[in-house]
Amino acid sequence: MPDILYDFDPDGDVTFIIEFAPKFLPHNLSDLDCSLLSKPYTRDKSSSLVQPAKSADSPSLHIRASSKHLMLASAQFKRTFQNGFQEGNELRSVGHVKIPICGWEPVPFLLLMAIFHGQTHLVPKSPHFKWLTEMAILVDYYECYRAIAILSGLWTRDFEKKQLTLAEETPMEWLCITWVFRRNYAFSLVTGRIQLESEGKIMTNHLPIPAGIIDKMQKAKDIYIGKAFDSLHKLLDHLRYDPPVCSNECNLMRLGILDRGMHKLGILSAKPELPITECSFMGLRTECQNMTNSYTFHRCELIPEVLKELNNAYARLDRGLALGSFCHLR
Repeated sequence: MPDILYDFDPDGDVTFIIEFAPKFLPHNLSDLDCSLLSKPYTRDKSSSLVQPAKSADSPSLHIRASSKHLMLASAQFKRTFQNGFQEGNELRSVGHVKIPICGWEPVPFLLLMAIFHGQTHLVPKSPHFKWLTEMAILVDYYECYRAIAILSGLWTRDFEKKQLTLAEETPMEWLCITWVFRRNYAFSLVTGRIQLESEGKIMTNHLPIPAGIIDKMQKAKDIYIGKAFDSLHKLLDHLRYDPPVCSNECNLMRLGILDRGMHKLGILSAKPELPITECSFMGLRTECQNMTNSYTFHRCELIPEVLKELNNAYARLDRGLALGSFCHLR
Protein backbone atom coordinates (compact mmCIF):
# COMPACT_ATOMS: atom_id res chain seq x y z
CA MET A 1 0.00 0.00 0.00
CA PRO A 2 1.48 3.39 -0.96
CA ASP A 3 2.44 5.87 1.71
CA ILE A 4 0.12 8.76 2.54
CA LEU A 5 1.30 12.28 1.69
CA TYR A 6 -0.39 15.30 3.24
CA ASP A 7 0.85 18.41 1.51
CA PHE A 8 0.29 21.40 3.77
CA ASP A 9 2.68 23.44 1.64
CA PRO A 10 3.50 22.32 -1.95
CA ASP A 11 6.79 24.20 -1.67
CA GLY A 12 7.46 22.92 1.83
CA ASP A 13 11.02 22.12 2.77
CA VAL A 14 10.32 19.88 5.78
CA THR A 15 8.78 16.41 5.62
CA PHE A 16 7.69 14.68 8.79
CA ILE A 17 7.44 10.90 8.57
CA ILE A 18 5.13 8.94 10.86
CA GLU A 19 5.34 5.17 10.51
CA PHE A 20 2.08 3.23 10.64
CA ALA A 21 -0.49 5.86 9.72
CA PRO A 22 -3.87 5.44 11.43
CA LYS A 23 -6.06 3.25 9.25
CA PHE A 24 -8.97 5.70 9.10
CA LEU A 25 -6.90 8.46 7.44
CA PRO A 26 -7.73 8.99 3.75
CA HIS A 27 -4.91 9.05 1.22
CA ASN A 28 -5.76 12.56 0.04
CA LEU A 29 -5.63 15.60 2.28
CA SER A 30 -8.68 16.98 0.45
CA ASP A 31 -10.73 14.05 1.77
CA LEU A 32 -9.80 14.74 5.38
CA ASP A 33 -12.26 16.59 7.59
CA CYS A 34 -12.52 17.40 11.26
CA SER A 35 -15.13 14.70 11.91
CA LEU A 36 -12.49 12.05 11.21
CA LEU A 37 -10.11 13.68 13.66
CA SER A 38 -12.62 13.98 16.50
CA LYS A 39 -13.17 10.24 16.91
CA PRO A 40 -12.64 8.68 20.34
CA TYR A 41 -9.00 8.06 21.07
CA THR A 42 -7.81 4.50 20.52
CA ARG A 43 -4.26 3.25 20.64
CA ASP A 44 -3.42 0.42 18.30
CA LYS A 45 -0.21 -0.69 16.68
CA SER A 46 -0.46 2.24 14.30
CA SER A 47 0.20 4.60 17.21
CA SER A 48 2.34 2.42 19.44
CA LEU A 49 5.63 3.88 20.56
CA VAL A 50 7.24 0.46 20.16
CA GLN A 51 6.86 -0.27 16.46
CA PRO A 52 6.93 -3.73 14.90
CA ALA A 53 8.59 -4.30 11.56
CA LYS A 54 6.92 -2.33 8.79
CA SER A 55 4.94 -4.38 6.29
CA ALA A 56 3.80 -3.58 2.77
CA ASP A 57 0.19 -2.98 3.82
CA SER A 58 1.02 -0.50 6.59
CA PRO A 59 1.59 2.89 4.98
CA SER A 60 3.57 5.71 6.52
CA LEU A 61 2.17 9.21 6.86
CA HIS A 62 4.31 11.92 5.25
CA ILE A 63 3.50 15.51 6.16
CA ARG A 64 5.09 18.19 3.97
CA ALA A 65 5.42 21.45 5.86
CA SER A 66 7.05 24.86 5.61
CA SER A 67 9.99 25.60 7.89
CA LYS A 68 8.94 29.27 7.87
CA HIS A 69 5.50 28.40 9.24
CA LEU A 70 7.03 26.05 11.79
CA MET A 71 9.56 28.59 13.05
CA LEU A 72 6.94 31.35 13.18
CA ALA A 73 4.60 29.24 15.32
CA SER A 74 7.05 27.31 17.49
CA ALA A 75 10.06 28.39 19.52
CA GLN A 76 11.22 24.77 19.57
CA PHE A 77 11.27 24.52 15.76
CA LYS A 78 12.99 27.90 15.57
CA ARG A 79 15.84 26.50 17.65
CA THR A 80 15.86 23.21 15.74
CA PHE A 81 16.42 24.88 12.38
CA GLN A 82 19.20 27.15 13.59
CA ASN A 83 22.86 26.68 12.69
CA GLY A 84 24.56 23.94 14.66
CA PHE A 85 21.62 21.57 14.77
CA GLN A 86 21.57 18.61 12.39
CA GLU A 87 18.15 19.47 10.97
CA GLY A 88 19.08 23.10 10.43
CA ASN A 89 22.40 22.24 8.79
CA GLU A 90 20.72 19.75 6.44
CA LEU A 91 17.97 22.21 5.57
CA ARG A 92 20.49 24.86 4.56
CA SER A 93 22.85 22.53 2.72
CA VAL A 94 20.30 20.38 0.88
CA GLY A 95 17.26 22.63 0.87
CA HIS A 96 15.01 20.00 2.40
CA VAL A 97 14.97 17.85 5.53
CA LYS A 98 13.09 14.71 6.56
CA ILE A 99 12.28 14.31 10.24
CA PRO A 100 10.91 11.03 11.66
CA ILE A 101 8.24 11.43 14.33
CA CYS A 102 8.49 8.54 16.77
CA GLY A 103 7.36 9.83 20.14
CA TRP A 104 4.04 11.50 19.34
CA GLU A 105 0.57 10.23 18.58
CA PRO A 106 -0.14 10.72 14.84
CA VAL A 107 -3.48 12.53 14.98
CA PRO A 108 -2.58 15.26 17.52
CA PHE A 109 0.65 15.94 15.61
CA LEU A 110 -1.32 16.15 12.37
CA LEU A 111 -3.72 18.61 13.98
CA LEU A 112 -0.83 20.76 15.13
CA MET A 113 0.61 20.89 11.62
CA ALA A 114 -2.81 21.88 10.26
CA ILE A 115 -2.99 24.74 12.74
CA PHE A 116 0.53 25.94 11.91
CA HIS A 117 -0.39 26.11 8.23
CA GLY A 118 -3.74 27.85 8.67
CA GLN A 119 -5.89 24.81 7.85
CA THR A 120 -8.07 25.16 10.91
CA HIS A 121 -11.10 23.70 9.10
CA LEU A 122 -9.46 20.32 9.76
CA VAL A 123 -9.36 20.92 13.50
CA PRO A 124 -12.34 19.68 15.56
CA LYS A 125 -13.81 22.23 17.94
CA SER A 126 -14.54 19.50 20.51
CA PRO A 127 -11.73 16.94 20.45
CA HIS A 128 -11.75 13.78 22.51
CA PHE A 129 -10.35 14.37 26.00
CA LYS A 130 -7.41 12.03 25.40
CA TRP A 131 -6.47 13.92 22.27
CA LEU A 132 -6.81 17.21 24.12
CA THR A 133 -4.28 15.93 26.65
CA GLU A 134 -1.93 14.89 23.84
CA MET A 135 -2.35 18.32 22.22
CA ALA A 136 -1.39 19.99 25.49
CA ILE A 137 1.76 17.85 25.63
CA LEU A 138 2.67 18.81 22.06
CA VAL A 139 1.95 22.50 22.58
CA ASP A 140 4.14 22.55 25.67
CA TYR A 141 6.99 20.70 23.94
CA TYR A 142 6.97 22.84 20.79
CA GLU A 143 6.30 26.04 22.76
CA CYS A 144 3.56 27.18 20.40
CA TYR A 145 1.20 28.67 22.97
CA ARG A 146 0.23 31.73 20.95
CA ALA A 147 -0.46 29.75 17.79
CA ILE A 148 -3.20 27.74 19.51
CA ALA A 149 -4.49 30.37 21.97
CA ILE A 150 -7.86 30.94 20.26
CA LEU A 151 -8.50 27.29 19.46
CA SER A 152 -7.58 26.12 22.94
CA GLY A 153 -10.40 28.21 24.38
CA LEU A 154 -12.84 26.38 22.11
CA TRP A 155 -11.32 23.00 22.96
CA THR A 156 -11.65 23.44 26.70
CA ARG A 157 -15.05 25.16 26.75
CA ASP A 158 -17.17 22.01 26.88
CA PHE A 159 -14.80 20.26 29.27
CA GLU A 160 -14.92 23.17 31.70
CA LYS A 161 -18.64 22.50 32.12
CA LYS A 162 -17.77 19.15 33.70
CA GLN A 163 -14.46 20.07 35.28
CA LEU A 164 -15.46 18.87 38.75
CA THR A 165 -15.71 15.36 37.35
CA LEU A 166 -12.44 15.73 35.43
CA ALA A 167 -10.68 17.06 38.54
CA GLU A 168 -11.73 13.92 40.42
CA GLU A 169 -11.32 11.26 37.71
CA THR A 170 -8.36 12.56 35.66
CA PRO A 171 -6.80 15.28 37.83
CA MET A 172 -3.27 15.31 36.43
CA GLU A 173 -4.43 15.28 32.80
CA TRP A 174 -6.83 18.15 33.49
CA LEU A 175 -4.10 20.01 35.38
CA CYS A 176 -1.78 19.61 32.39
CA ILE A 177 -4.46 20.97 30.05
CA THR A 178 -5.34 23.93 32.25
CA TRP A 179 -1.66 24.78 32.75
CA VAL A 180 -0.65 24.64 29.09
CA PHE A 181 -3.78 26.39 27.81
CA ARG A 182 -3.83 28.91 30.67
CA ARG A 183 -7.34 28.33 32.02
CA ASN A 184 -7.19 30.35 35.23
CA TYR A 185 -10.31 29.26 37.09
CA ALA A 186 -10.02 25.63 36.02
CA PHE A 187 -6.36 25.59 37.12
CA SER A 188 -7.29 26.82 40.60
CA LEU A 189 -10.12 24.30 40.87
CA VAL A 190 -8.09 21.25 39.88
CA THR A 191 -5.08 22.17 42.02
CA GLY A 192 -7.47 22.57 44.95
CA ARG A 193 -8.91 19.10 44.38
CA ILE A 194 -5.45 17.57 44.08
CA GLN A 195 -4.35 19.16 47.36
CA LEU A 196 -7.44 17.79 49.07
CA GLU A 197 -7.78 14.35 47.48
CA SER A 198 -4.26 13.17 46.58
CA GLU A 199 -2.72 10.41 48.68
CA GLY A 200 0.94 10.57 49.58
CA LYS A 201 3.36 12.02 47.07
CA ILE A 202 1.81 13.96 44.21
CA MET A 203 3.07 12.62 40.87
CA THR A 204 2.90 14.19 37.41
CA ASN A 205 2.22 10.88 35.63
CA HIS A 206 4.97 11.90 33.17
CA LEU A 207 2.96 14.93 32.02
CA PRO A 208 4.66 18.31 31.41
CA ILE A 209 3.64 19.91 34.68
CA PRO A 210 6.39 22.07 36.25
CA ALA A 211 7.95 20.76 39.43
CA GLY A 212 7.26 24.12 41.05
CA ILE A 213 3.52 23.54 40.81
CA ILE A 214 3.77 20.00 42.17
CA ASP A 215 6.04 21.12 45.03
CA LYS A 216 3.67 23.95 45.98
CA MET A 217 0.69 21.59 46.21
CA GLN A 218 2.68 18.97 48.11
CA LYS A 219 4.00 21.47 50.61
CA ALA A 220 0.58 22.98 51.30
CA LYS A 221 -1.04 19.59 51.79
CA ASP A 222 1.77 18.29 54.01
CA ILE A 223 1.73 21.40 56.21
CA TYR A 224 -1.95 21.08 57.06
CA ILE A 225 -1.89 17.31 57.48
CA GLY A 226 1.19 17.68 59.69
CA LYS A 227 -0.54 20.28 61.87
CA ALA A 228 -3.52 17.97 62.32
CA PHE A 229 -1.24 15.07 63.27
CA ASP A 230 0.47 17.28 65.86
CA SER A 231 -2.87 18.26 67.36
CA LEU A 232 -4.06 14.66 67.52
CA HIS A 233 -0.87 13.53 69.27
CA LYS A 234 -1.07 16.41 71.75
CA LEU A 235 -4.65 15.49 72.56
CA LEU A 236 -3.69 11.83 72.92
CA ASP A 237 -0.94 12.73 75.41
CA HIS A 238 -3.35 15.01 77.27
CA LEU A 239 -5.92 12.23 77.64
CA ARG A 240 -3.25 9.72 78.66
CA TYR A 241 -1.26 11.72 81.20
CA ASP A 242 -3.15 14.84 82.34
CA PRO A 243 -5.90 14.93 84.96
CA PRO A 244 -9.40 14.41 83.52
CA VAL A 245 -11.20 17.61 82.61
CA CYS A 246 -14.65 16.08 82.96
CA SER A 247 -14.59 12.58 84.49
CA ASN A 248 -12.56 9.39 84.31
CA GLU A 249 -15.29 7.66 82.31
CA CYS A 250 -15.47 10.47 79.77
CA ASN A 251 -11.70 10.62 79.57
CA LEU A 252 -11.37 6.87 78.96
CA MET A 253 -14.08 6.87 76.30
CA ARG A 254 -12.44 9.74 74.44
CA LEU A 255 -9.03 8.09 74.75
CA GLY A 256 -10.33 4.79 73.37
CA ILE A 257 -12.03 6.37 70.35
CA LEU A 258 -9.02 8.57 69.61
CA ASP A 259 -6.64 5.63 70.01
CA ARG A 260 -8.68 3.53 67.58
CA GLY A 261 -9.05 6.33 65.04
CA MET A 262 -5.35 7.19 65.03
CA HIS A 263 -4.49 3.50 64.68
CA LYS A 264 -6.75 3.35 61.62
CA LEU A 265 -4.91 6.35 60.17
CA GLY A 266 -1.57 4.65 60.86
CA ILE A 267 -0.31 7.45 63.12
CA LEU A 268 -0.78 5.98 66.59
CA SER A 269 2.70 4.73 67.47
CA ALA A 270 4.56 7.85 66.37
CA LYS A 271 4.04 10.88 64.18
CA PRO A 272 4.89 9.61 60.67
CA GLU A 273 7.01 11.40 58.13
CA LEU A 274 5.12 13.14 55.35
CA PRO A 275 3.89 12.41 52.79
CA ILE A 276 1.97 9.37 53.98
CA THR A 277 1.02 7.19 51.01
CA GLU A 278 -2.24 6.00 52.54
CA CYS A 279 -3.51 9.39 53.65
CA SER A 280 -5.16 12.28 51.84
CA PHE A 281 -6.31 15.47 53.51
CA MET A 282 -9.95 14.56 52.86
CA GLY A 283 -9.36 11.05 54.18
CA LEU A 284 -7.92 12.51 57.38
CA ARG A 285 -10.78 14.99 57.73
CA THR A 286 -13.40 12.29 57.16
CA GLU A 287 -11.82 9.95 59.72
CA CYS A 288 -11.67 12.73 62.31
CA GLN A 289 -15.33 13.49 61.68
CA ASN A 290 -16.15 9.78 62.03
CA MET A 291 -14.33 9.72 65.37
CA THR A 292 -16.38 12.69 66.54
CA ASN A 293 -19.65 11.15 65.39
CA SER A 294 -18.89 7.90 67.21
CA TYR A 295 -18.50 9.67 70.57
CA THR A 296 -21.99 9.80 72.08
CA PHE A 297 -21.13 8.99 75.69
CA HIS A 298 -21.14 12.53 77.03
CA ARG A 299 -21.77 16.14 76.10
CA CYS A 300 -18.00 16.73 75.84
CA GLU A 301 -16.74 17.01 72.28
CA LEU A 302 -14.02 14.61 71.19
CA ILE A 303 -11.66 16.71 69.07
CA PRO A 304 -13.23 20.16 68.56
CA GLU A 305 -9.97 22.03 68.05
CA VAL A 306 -8.69 19.50 65.52
CA LEU A 307 -11.90 19.73 63.50
CA LYS A 308 -11.71 23.52 63.56
CA GLU A 309 -8.15 23.36 62.24
CA LEU A 310 -9.16 20.91 59.52
CA ASN A 311 -12.13 23.01 58.42
CA ASN A 312 -9.96 26.12 58.15
CA ALA A 313 -7.32 24.15 56.26
CA TYR A 314 -9.97 22.75 53.91
CA ALA A 315 -11.03 26.26 52.93
CA ARG A 316 -7.43 27.23 52.17
CA LEU A 317 -6.55 24.09 50.20
CA ASP A 318 -9.82 24.12 48.27
CA ARG A 319 -8.95 27.54 46.80
CA GLY A 320 -6.15 25.90 44.86
CA LEU A 321 -3.25 27.76 43.28
CA ALA A 322 -3.26 30.94 41.22
CA LEU A 323 -2.08 30.35 37.67
CA GLY A 324 -0.46 33.77 37.52
CA SER A 325 1.94 32.80 40.30
CA PHE A 326 3.70 30.37 37.95
CA CYS A 327 4.11 32.44 34.77
CA HIS A 328 7.87 32.46 35.32
CA LEU A 329 7.97 28.68 34.88
CA ARG A 330 6.98 28.85 31.23
